[in-house]
Amino acid sequence: MAHSPRLITLANRVIRMGRLYASNRSLKAVGRIPGFAARRLFLRPVPANVSIALTYRCQLRCAHCYSNASDRNDQEELTTGEVKSIIDQVRRLGALQVIFSAGEPLLRKDLDEIISHAHQAGLLTRLNTNGLLLDRARAFGLKKAGLTQCAVSIDHPDASIHDSLRGVPGAFARAVQGIRHLKDAGIPCQICTYASRGLIPDGLGEIISLGRRLGVMSVYFFWPVAAGRLNLSFDLMLSPKERAIVRTLQDPTFVHMELPTAQTRCDVIIKRILFISPRGDVTPCPFVPYLLGNVRNRPLAEIWRRHVSMLTLDYRDDCIMNDVRQRELIEQHAASVAGSLG
Repeated sequence: MAHSPRLITLANRVIRMGRLYASNRSLKAVGRIPGFAARRLFLRPVPANVSIALTYRCQLRCAHCYSNASDRNDQEELTTGEVKSIIDQVRRLGALQVIFSAGEPLLRKDLDEIISHAHQAGLLTRLNTNGLLLDRARAFGLKKAGLTQCAVSIDHPDASIHDSLRGVPGAFARAVQGIRHLKDAGIPCQICTYASRGLIPDGLGEIISLGRRLGVMSVYFFWPVAAGRLNLSFDLMLSPKERAIVRTLQDPTFVHMELPTAQTRCDVIIKRILFISPRGDVTPCPFVPYLLGNVRNRPLAEIWRRHVSMLTLDYRDDCIMNDVRQRELIEQHAASVAGSLG
């Protein structure tokens, strides 16, 4: 029996979040759910996830990097105290989860302290990593700090191709070993990959099989986005037909993806996400680089309120960065928000 796109999207989210809360085992985190639900129910938008990029530093040079991470230096990086202050603002905003990304967040020596602060604040915590630094001691340290989930990037089921895309020999083997260490430490792990045209459908199927063999919690597919090092590379983006093929691979219990149906709107449009750069710049999401404000000179709640009150776009099926007109509209929106903040 066919199910509605809205039901598929809801099932996808409920299963994913349910597993995270089961892993987190924090009553404080569970206690935040009613407040979040009430705000959404009464049309008071609150982000489910706030992503904080902790550094531009990275050991790799991935061909598809959305942040051009290794092209930037670490000057003016948010301090430990600033990150903790942002986490406290995220908590007061009503969000459920904070995602630590980068660059490579494991290069931050204060990462465990930051994760611990977020966990104690009652937030779900997720780490996005390339896996190169995930040795056994590091994995168990993250578990002790209170990490809820870790996502490790695998770009291709063939180790040599993955290493070529990442620019470092042995990157695949170290990522796989890192996943094993996470599993030993009791941290739910997710494999993340971007659904490039060359992987459809067999390569994606092999990544799913790899995830099952490694015993990960789930596999997550991102769409290619014309941003970062792929900026304006519209010829590499997926067609509606190709996205439809990728969607046939999803399984609400194991295989998840952005925009699970052709009628799904992205989290920016439905006001469920926010991104903060290593310098404190706030943008609608990690893939949408247009500046809304900076947390070093404006409270996060004020930036968020202006953003959601002024955002009126509606777009489905794909990332807004892959549509020239939508890019123009979201850029104009961000400029209006930043201008209103003065």
